[in-house]
Amino acid sequence: MYKLDINDYYTPFFLKSSLFKIILVAFVFNVLAFLSFRITVSPDNLSPIFPDVGFALATVLIIGRKALIGVWIGSFVANIFSFWDVCKMLDKSLLETILSSASVATGVVIGVAISTYLINSFNKGQYPLKSGASVITFLALSVLYCGICSLLCVAAISFWGLSTPNHFISNWITLWKGDLIGTILITPFLISWFYRHHIKIIATSFFEAISLGLATALVCVLIAFGHPNNQYLFIIILLWATFRFRIRGVSILASMFALLSSIYGYLGYGSFVVVNSEDSLININPFFGTATVIALILSGYYSDYLHRKQEPLKN
Repeated sequence: MYKLDINDYYTPFFLKSSLFKIILVAFVFNVLAFLSFRITVSPDNLSPIFPDVGFALATVLIIGRKALIGVWIGSFVANIFSFWDVCKMLDKSLLETILSSASVATGVVIGVAISTYLINSFNKGQYPLKSGASVITFLALSVLYCGICSLLCVAAISFWGLSTPNHFISNWITLWKGDLIGTILITPFLISWFYRHHIKIIATSFFEAISLGLATALVCVLIAFGHPNNQYLFIIILLWATFRFRIRGVSILASMFALLSSIYGYLGYGSFVVVNSEDSLININPFFGTATVIALILSGYYSDYLHRKQEPLKN
């Protein structure tokens, strides 16, 4: 069941064209990168969350190597706009702006290509979230993936003089954390929802899913308005999603929680606020990341258990 073939990932009819796939990947990557750049952290204006990096890995796993072209184009265009004002302020030429953007885009593509190869190799061509062990492998390789991408990107930025040299390590760590949280959120979300062989949403589970979403929103509101300890209620919500909706449920609720918490934190509300709104976004990562990782692993083990339980019935 888990051995991947060309039809195991759902492909809408409008994505049959390779050219359209590349254009769509580039466009969505660009939009996600732009949103990341709207929330930046000093001193070198790096975002604490980069969902575009997680999107890039997911698209290459689902679509294949052709998606790398779209990833490079999307990253290049996004960085052109991101670097434009900085380059003008530092009296950089148009050529230097283009080359710095191309260098960062190339770093992202190299990281995605290496990580996709490793994920497919370790899973022997099987679905990368099929069991708890495979989820652990995926998460471990995600750490490596984000480390490679962030290192190459910060090296490119430093090489072209767009950041302060003595901030290299701090920038790398900030970017690595942002890439990792974006990958943990977006990659499992996309590959699980595009994978055909998951549970189907029926009427009862649909209303249960709405209840989960409302519970997540309520926890975020409570956190934002002076009840910081209520953040731990999200653990209960994740466990609920784990045993009822597995990877799909965990990934979508985690994304929802991250989005709402980021908005509240950026506005200066909630238990994630420490010094200022920028620091508050950084402080989302430890609690939120750990809870999400544990829930994803549990979902993987539980899904594999249910699959093995059903095998004798099929035989």
